[in-house]
Amino acid sequence: MKSIKSMIKAVAAAILRFFARIAVEFNSIFNKGRPSDNPAGKGTGNEARPRKRLVDGVDADRFTRLCVVLVVGFVTAIGAVLVAAAVNSGGREIPVEQQDFNKGTDSLTLSIGGNIMPTRNMLDCALNDGGYNFNNYMSELSSAMSADISIAGLCGQIDVNGRNKGVCGFDDGMNYPDELAQAISETGINYVFGANHYAFANGYDGMCASISNLHTNSVGVIGLTNTDSRKLNASVVRMNGIGVGIAGYNCVDSTSYGALSNEQKTYIVQPGNDVDALADRATADIAKMRGNGAEFIVICINWGSAGSLEPSEFMKQSSRKIAEAGADIIIGYGALVTLDAEVLQYQNAGVDKECYVFYSLGVLLGDNSYSSRTLDSLSKIKKPSDSQKKQLNEEKRRVETVNKAMSRSMTVTFSVVRGKNGSVSVESAAYRPIYVVKNAVQGEENSHLKYMVVEASRYISAQQRPEIFSDDTQWQLCREAFTEICALADKTDGKLILADFANDAGQPDNDTDTKI
Repeated sequence: MKSIKSMIKAVAAAILRFFARIAVEFNSIFNKGRPSDNPAGKGTGNEARPRKRLVDGVDADRFTRLCVVLVVGFVTAIGAVLVAAAVNSGGREIPVEQQDFNKGTDSLTLSIGGNIMPTRNMLDCALNDGGYNFNNYMSELSSAMSADISIAGLCGQIDVNGRNKGVCGFDDGMNYPDELAQAISETGINYVFGANHYAFANGYDGMCASISNLHTNSVGVIGLTNTDSRKLNASVVRMNGIGVGIAGYNCVDSTSYGALSNEQKTYIVQPGNDVDALADRATADIAKMRGNGAEFIVICINWGSAGSLEPSEFMKQSSRKIAEAGADIIIGYGALVTLDAEVLQYQNAGVDKECYVFYSLGVLLGDNSYSSRTLDSLSKIKKPSDSQKKQLNEEKRRVETVNKAMSRSMTVTFSVVRGKNGSVSVESAAYRPIYVVKNAVQGEENSHLKYMVVEASRYISAQQRPEIFSDDTQWQLCREAFTEICALADKTDGKLILADFANDAGQPDNDTDTKI
């Protein structure tokens, strides 16, 4: 927002200077009362008076200069207005780069993580010296998320009212502070998938403001736009000579979406929870991206299904159809916990193909508690039957399992290369188990250390409890997160490789990096 105000002030100043220059030129070209510049006496009343003409008393050179000033000023003003409009629009969604970011090889890295959805308590703990500091929360994510292209989910908006007015967490309004956009960018994330049922939690204007704030911090937005809806899910990122198409869809309805006008609804791609509708839209978008130069396709989908512990049939059927339409990677969001991953095998135009599918990567940054309507209903029964008691106990265990699972997630880094035959595909994929440390015993003087997102692999083999954990319980939960995430990744039959860390002292070895 500050950059927009500065641009407006600059445009206004340029216009004032322009009109001041015109005034000077007008004063100088008509030379009445200046005998030294008018030896013939023209315009002084001393000469013969033939029929008056418009050009009488006009200095030709100065008049020409005025015309030049007018033309240049007009063109400059139009250009300034266009620039200001572009800044105010928030820039681009998935930008089509005009030139490749070429490192000399036809290869790139692609990192993808789960949802970012900080709660009110997390925001309160991040409050520091009048601002919000997320560095401690997200510092370890840099190694997991830094890549040529890096994507994470975002549930909610960022600074929709400006100047952090009315800041609130995922659990009480989803208007995150402006510093979160900066923290996302500094972590290495350069795109967020925002097409979910929280996209309009603060109205259409809130969505537009949030996108602008992300763009100001060099973070693109997938599945949403505040500019030209016709270009939504049709653009291509070019990186190291490879065209990557990225599209995003929301399959969950909401009252905030229903309140939008028909035109506003076109600024998010929402095909609903129908398999054919989702597959048809994705197929059309994939063809469009291929036509725009995409050689590798990434599809992000908000399935919903919060609290699900297994992929639904809707997820599986949709993934198969979207894969067969030409997707290389499908990333699911919405379940709040990490779900199964698999690699689909299929044929496209007689060629054997693979599509990596992650039904949910979980919550990358959050401290949310899952509530069940079924549990609430069963708990209100005054005299439950035996079957109802059994159902109540089963639901309690399920809710407890979901809440525990929400503190762990997964990030995946792909190595994408162009083969000798010219085709682009995944060469290898490495995953990292992620755990959100909740150090509830941290005092008020260092409350910004209460939450930290860590790579579980760094700490599981330490001989003694690393300092990052305030108690043995948190350390044990981190170990369990590592084990559970590895079990999910193992279902890909070796297609996903665990990123390697040195764990001798429970700290990363600075001389080693992730092996992909």
